[in-house]
Amino acid sequence: MKKQRTKTSGPLWSKQEVQLLSELYPKSWPRDLVRFFPKRNKNTIVAKAFELGLSSARPWKENENALLQKTFATASRQDLVTKFPLRSLAAILAQGERLGLKRERHRPRKSVNENYFKKWSANMAYLLGYILADGCITEGTYKGYSDALKFGVQRRDVDILKKIKEEMQSEHAISLCKNSAHLCITSQCIVNDLKKLDIKYRKSLREKIPNVPRQYVRDYTRGVIDGDGGISLNKDGYPTLRLCGGKATVTFVRNHFLSGFQIYSSVGKRDRSESGRRVLFTITYRGNPAKTLIEYLYRDADLYLDRKYLLAKRCMDLHINHRKDYSQKEYMLLARFYAASPKEKILSLLPNRGWKGIQQHARTLGMYKYSKNK
Repeated sequence: MKKQRTKTSGPLWSKQEVQLLSELYPKSWPRDLVRFFPKRNKNTIVAKAFELGLSSARPWKENENALLQKTFATASRQDLVTKFPLRSLAAILAQGERLGLKRERHRPRKSVNENYFKKWSANMAYLLGYILADGCITEGTYKGYSDALKFGVQRRDVDILKKIKEEMQSEHAISLCKNSAHLCITSQCIVNDLKKLDIKYRKSLREKIPNVPRQYVRDYTRGVIDGDGGISLNKDGYPTLRLCGGKATVTFVRNHFLSGFQIYSSVGKRDRSESGRRVLFTITYRGNPAKTLIEYLYRDADLYLDRKYLLAKRCMDLHINHRKDYSQKEYMLLARFYAASPKEKILSLLPNRGWKGIQQHARTLGMYKYSKNK
């Protein structure tokens, strides 16, 4: 009867592969062997080595393994070599990996201001908003290794990664791909501080708004807009400001604009995927309201995404005729009839106003319709 292969076995091992594995395995880390066996993953390589009975050049004794389990996580490399004088550092690290042990690495290898998110400032609030919108924190690849703060942008927006590096005094490298740029800052201290500020792992599915001091809400909101928002001008030169993201974030920004400027936008909802498992929410402002908000966010700002700042400057330089303010008589008519009267009657009472404009103005005044005939 033909032996059934397991699901994880993959293609049969050739004689050349077995010979190479026998030579390399005793003195190499299993994860480093993947480049010698491009058709295999680490688990498959380790399983084959155990099947062949491969181990280090000198078999590890039980007391050595017990000592390694106690010291592997926290001991320095020099201490490990001292504790195992008959083993090379490579052999010690490889045996630790075979036993499923993990090294603790909480200190960043490259310099960065690890105290950056401990104290509020305008730029810190901006970065926090940008992280909530377009950054993330990730757990260390290995248990005990530092978590990381990561950013990924289109290559045309690499300027913001350079600004983040400079702002956080980071020596971590920016990696450039064909159409994208990435920055990864490994620091357990920074990630812990971000978690205290309510930044979560896989936050896109469950974001939470940090308790931002009032004087820094503008900068925080600009960070959110730079990450998940958009600024544009239509063919007639009128500006539009949009934000698309999680419900908590979009609602926070909408409420901030409403309380500060009495500018209202309804929160829309749309599915990002066909399954509908990820729902995004949107707010949109056009014309003078958009210009007012853009000017508030970007005028005299210190930290921003260059591409959106250039669009913001164009919007700020526009001259848009303001609509005539509502008169006291119009206000009284809204207060008396808006809540329960049908749409047609309200339009007849306010013949110089459009229905969308009436609805927006009523909402800013705290008036809402209760009639089914809206």
